Amino acid sequence: MSTYATGGNYRVELVRTIAWLRVWRRPDLTHEQGAALAREKVAILGRLAEGPRSMAKALLIDLRSAPRSWGPITQDALSEILAGWEQAQRRVGILLAEDPVQDVLMRPLMRRSAPNMARIFLLEADALDFCILGRVLENE
Repeated sequence: MSTYATGGNYRVELVRTIAWLRVWRRPDLTHEQGAALAREKVAILGRLAEGPRSMAKALLIDLRSAPRSWGPITQDALSEILAGWEQAQRRVGILLAEDPVQDVLMRPLMRRSAPNMARIFLLEADALDFCILGRVLENE
């Protein structure tokens, strides 16, 4: 595992050939700071989606420690990230907390932006299985 990028509320690690984005709550950040961090993630993950598959053939978005809800700028950033990986034909496992609000926000976004390549999971092992092997054990 190696750290690829870090920011005020996130870290991107490369684990085998998976880019693993971990996002956590930062209640001390202003709306503007949070929006800037969301844009950073778009740029970083966009480069990985366009880069060699030997570096990142899949993306795991880990939102278990992230805020349970988010605003339109973050929603747009997530949509852009998913669309980039969809276009690159690379799998995206989305790991959510067991929280209905996260699910309500993320599920329609996933269906719009990455209907073929992304899936939502509640268990880390299932998300990893999907990213590595393309298998879906828990979903929809």
